[in-house]
Amino acid sequence: MNLPNDLVHPKVALTKNMELISGAHILYLYAEREKYWENLLSFAATGLKLQHQVVLLESAERIEKIKQQLAQKGFSDEQIASVGFIDHYQFYNAYQSFETETVLQGLDDAVHHYVAKGAPIRIWSRVIWQEDTYCNKEVPLYEQEADAVLKPFHVFTVCAYDGNDVSANFSLKLMKGHSHVMTDNEIKSSPYYEDKQKTPSLFMEDFLQEKVQHYKHVINEMPDAVFIFSGEKVIYGNYTALNILKCNESDLQHATVWEIFAEECHPLIHKNKEKLLQNSRVPLEEMQIKTYDGQILDVEVATFPFSFDIQNDFTVILIIRSIQDRKAHQQLTIKTEKLSLAGQLAASIAHEVRNPLTSIKGFIKLAREDTMHDEYYTIIEEEIDRIETIASELLVLGKPMSVEIETCDAGKMLKDVSMLLQSQAVMRKIDIQYSDIEPDCFVRCNAGQMKQVFINIIKNAIEAMENGGVVRTSARLNGEKVEIVITDEGKGMPESVLKKLGEPFYSTKEDGTGLGLMVCFNIVEQYEGIIRVESTVDKGTAFTIELPLVSV
Repeated sequence: MNLPNDLVHPKVALTKNMELISGAHILYLYAEREKYWENLLSFAATGLKLQHQVVLLESAERIEKIKQQLAQKGFSDEQIASVGFIDHYQFYNAYQSFETETVLQGLDDAVHHYVAKGAPIRIWSRVIWQEDTYCNKEVPLYEQEADAVLKPFHVFTVCAYDGNDVSANFSLKLMKGHSHVMTDNEIKSSPYYEDKQKTPSLFMEDFLQEKVQHYKHVINEMPDAVFIFSGEKVIYGNYTALNILKCNESDLQHATVWEIFAEECHPLIHKNKEKLLQNSRVPLEEMQIKTYDGQILDVEVATFPFSFDIQNDFTVILIIRSIQDRKAHQQLTIKTEKLSLAGQLAASIAHEVRNPLTSIKGFIKLAREDTMHDEYYTIIEEEIDRIETIASELLVLGKPMSVEIETCDAGKMLKDVSMLLQSQAVMRKIDIQYSDIEPDCFVRCNAGQMKQVFINIIKNAIEAMENGGVVRTSARLNGEKVEIVITDEGKGMPESVLKKLGEPFYSTKEDGTGLGLMVCFNIVEQYEGIIRVESTVDKGTAFTIELPLVSV
């Protein structure tokens, strides 16, 4: 059924810059939600005033809001009931992978249904689909086939997409299936509409080139280093990238990702590549780059796909920021906290050492009187070993910071630290239990830093118990992880406090700085681990440290 253009679409304005007198398939790339809402309501209100058949595809909650807004504009219940409201989740079957034929059949059925009523049709649809590679390829193809379905009926159709979420490449593909492209404030003919022209005009090419030059200038002036990689090769680096690498533009012409990043980072680069190919988000990563004058720099790297079709065109953009100053500050904070701990422990350690020394002096006196039994020698050896362990732990805390990473037994370190703090705990009527420690809990870390984590947490547990109690420590294997748990019977913490743990200068203690736990979180995160905290007010707190297990 073909209707005359002047009957179907008299001169109406959708936005202040838009004027159409014939049916059209319009791609709407909106940037602001408020503008989107205004245009949708204008589209629906104009259609009702012209006695068009209005069809709106939106979410169920927004449909209710549209009805309320139309009622506020003075439209009757009968007029609002005439609007074809369709839940776009169900129409596009967004709960599963996009099926072009199914959606096209639904569109064809809907158009024929409303054409049979004899009124001009206007359709507004906010397109929705699952974000995966298959759907991202299917949606533009669907729009081209939908254009063929709609064209014979001169339907006035707006297909809305969030311009902030779709890539430039995806937008260009969508333009091939729409006669017009609309933004929040204007509408223009689509330069890529396949029924009109297969390629952009010379004017459009000049315009695009002008835009490219503009954005290239903006990127060059960015304070962060920006690299674009095609496969493994560098194809672009901005001014900051050249400065951070201490190189010239010609040096990057043959550079690869493996030459720029330190060898230790190569496994992580492979891992991130796999994430990109699976359309997964790559988190902000701390890595190291090699400058052309031989330095190794700590940097923070953000990785994004530069191409929409990442599987066939693996082009990525990396934004890199130096974190040398931040790293130096972190190391200084850790060192300061270590020295502070050493000072606080000095008194309790002196008490701890004095006890075995007293026993040894007594046994020496017995030896001089020839009343020494053989079993006493075993006790003397145990007491000397205890003194040696305590002295070693104190030296680890007091000596300059070492960043040497090695394979360590987390269970043994936890036991040694528990023994070190036992005397301090006893003075507060607290017992530190460390019997539940499994062997071979091997992790990759710096021993001094990891012991500092254990000391901080156990010391906090001791201070949380004002009336005595038990601190329980355990280390066990849990699949590919080593799980260290430290629990106390203290006053516990509410949820509001738990959320802020690890923030600098936030502490529940009157004289606390919050730096101790911040250091703990930073150290564990450095070794690809996590710290979980569970607490119940008046019952106690449990710290769980998970670290990757290392096979030896």
